[in-house]
Amino acid sequence: MTKATLYVSRSKKGAVVLDIQPENAGKRSLPDSVFREDEKIKSLEPGEYEVEIELEENTKKIVALSIDDHTIRLPEFKPVPKYQPKQEKSQLKETTTSPEQAYAPYNFVSLDDIVIFYNKDALPRRNSFTGLSGRINLNIETKTPLYIQRTLTEKEVEELTKIEKEENNKEKIRDFNRKIYQSFSPASGKYKIPGSSLRGMVRSLYEIATYSKMSFLDDRKLYFRAFADRAKLLQEYYNKRMINEDKNAIPRLKVKAGYLFKSGKDFYINEAENYYRVEEDKVLNEDFIKLPFSKKGNDEKSKYDDYITANPYLKIGYSLKNHIVRNGFIIINNIMPYNEVLPEDYQEGYIVFSKGIPLSSKTKRKYWVVGKKTDKKHKIDETVVNDYYNDKNRNSINLIDYLNKNKKQYTKGIPCFFLYEDGQVTAFGNTALFRISYKNSIGKLLPENHKSDELDMAEALFGRVMKKQEDTINGRIYFDDAVAKEAVAFEKPIYPKILANPKPTSFQLYLKQPSDVTFDTIRHYDSPDAKLRGYKQYWHKKGDKFEEDSPDFDPQKDTQHTLIAPIKPGAIFEGSIRFENLSEEELGALLFVLNLPEGYCHKIGMGKPLGLGSIKITATLSILDPKKRYCNLIDTGYTNDDPSKYLDAYKELLKKHNILNTENPWDLMRFRELKKMLDFANHPDESKTEYMPLNQFRERGVLPEPLKVK
Repeated sequence: MTKATLYVSRSKKGAVVLDIQPENAGKRSLPDSVFREDEKIKSLEPGEYEVEIELEENTKKIVALSIDDHTIRLPEFKPVPKYQPKQEKSQLKETTTSPEQAYAPYNFVSLDDIVIFYNKDALPRRNSFTGLSGRINLNIETKTPLYIQRTLTEKEVEELTKIEKEENNKEKIRDFNRKIYQSFSPASGKYKIPGSSLRGMVRSLYEIATYSKMSFLDDRKLYFRAFADRAKLLQEYYNKRMINEDKNAIPRLKVKAGYLFKSGKDFYINEAENYYRVEEDKVLNEDFIKLPFSKKGNDEKSKYDDYITANPYLKIGYSLKNHIVRNGFIIINNIMPYNEVLPEDYQEGYIVFSKGIPLSSKTKRKYWVVGKKTDKKHKIDETVVNDYYNDKNRNSINLIDYLNKNKKQYTKGIPCFFLYEDGQVTAFGNTALFRISYKNSIGKLLPENHKSDELDMAEALFGRVMKKQEDTINGRIYFDDAVAKEAVAFEKPIYPKILANPKPTSFQLYLKQPSDVTFDTIRHYDSPDAKLRGYKQYWHKKGDKFEEDSPDFDPQKDTQHTLIAPIKPGAIFEGSIRFENLSEEELGALLFVLNLPEGYCHKIGMGKPLGLGSIKITATLSILDPKKRYCNLIDTGYTNDDPSKYLDAYKELLKKHNILNTENPWDLMRFRELKKMLDFANHPDESKTEYMPLNQFRERGVLPEPLKVK
């Protein structure tokens, strides 16, 4: 959403006339009757109102407008020819109520409520050799270009650490990353796939195959802001938490203001008496701000942007004398530069600047003003601080970082806004309309069995580390590096397309949604019936369209693109997996996820969304006889073995837990979904497996199940 000023006036005949001035843009009329005929808009007195708008990405047409807790949205439309035959009423298109189908380079293998637990007492003792031990030899062929960033040298680690501590370091980090573009690390003169990469790939598939708990989940709380979101439940939920139900309440928001400060290791907020608005033209003058010369350009906006980047807060004196109330907020008209001795009726406060607001004395934008500090203090729970700090999608100032860097300047704290729910601070931000966190963390949406501390099959095989030493399990499987069989050919160094970061905030993609989902029923993370989709997997692609081809891309000016040189398709690597004391069903499950059906491939390395990293694995089994190995100097003790009996034992395990009732695990729904994701020979059309443009993300399209992607 974009901030804007709505200008309301009346024609001579009394009709509503609307003009709009989006942030960083000029003033224009708002002719759409959908807006003019809205009851809320018609009730407004002539004047200026702060609103939020949504723009269509290509045409910049305003498609939604939000004022207070009310949102008006244009119905879906398509341009029609100037001349067309008259349509019957039954032929006219109805307003869209259901989201379009989404698409992405990834999808999810369904998360099952069932977990197969492992009897801890049945774990073999170390060096007892009571189970199956041996080696699985791997022959790995690259089917698409493969890129795994090489390990940094000690000197390079020191260099990068030094750069990261510097300010304005984006160009230096870019140059460093481009310098180490060569993939892989030489092993005895040959290139290798690290055993750690193979381990991670196999572990994720083994969890699916053995109905283990979902591990390595990024269990954090996500943040959102949704005044005019298409998902009605989310919009209503945000407004319920942020806006007073009493439309006459002042301030209109439930949000409080205060001063964030740190004492020892803990963070607190000193509550302020209140917060207010002040119009821009009362602030941006020589009495308050002397704008400096800007390196970006000496225009007023560049000066202003430079100033507020370095000075997000301005200490002032303010008086409530002659204030007015508009849209549920107190607008103050009397401010002055701060002085140790303020006139009577003036109090100390801070103006909070919002980055990106254009400098103009003609428009009456408003800033937030945090009022006088009170003695009321609130300690912020450590989890709230951590959740705030880990919000990866915040574009505004990070209050924790800013406070830590400027604690000498702001000894009494920095201005902030916060939400106080159920007797505690649950969220805080830089302005009053800040992002708030869901009450549920991602991990809370897991099925109950997946939250258990009881040992599962993946933990029993790969090991686990627990707080209590007695609960820690050592792994019984070891992955060697896979080394190139012969000299490998590299692609030329190229700049790959920028990958979109995984966005679990897109709940319409990451959560299960009703089959008949509409904009009114899309579930979010705090919905009572919210459930995670499952295990994330990436689609296979041809892997021939990963180079940046945007005409606007300039590698000299760009700081986001890195440089890579992937290994070409057709390279052969050889490696091995060593195992100790496995049961027949454990070994069978391991072989099941390694030897895929013909035409199916694994994914490994970086650039998976672009089609990189498709590999074909051929695994052969050798069983170790410890007695032969240690009693005969000539005999290695290894004997090639047929995997079929171990695969049969794995099938019996699934039958024992009433999961499988046929002879083929691939008949199970979750395995059919996995098989669809691993299908290299018949992968979906690549137009269905690329990232959506940003404007389509906002439309909240729901991701279909893998089997429905063609």
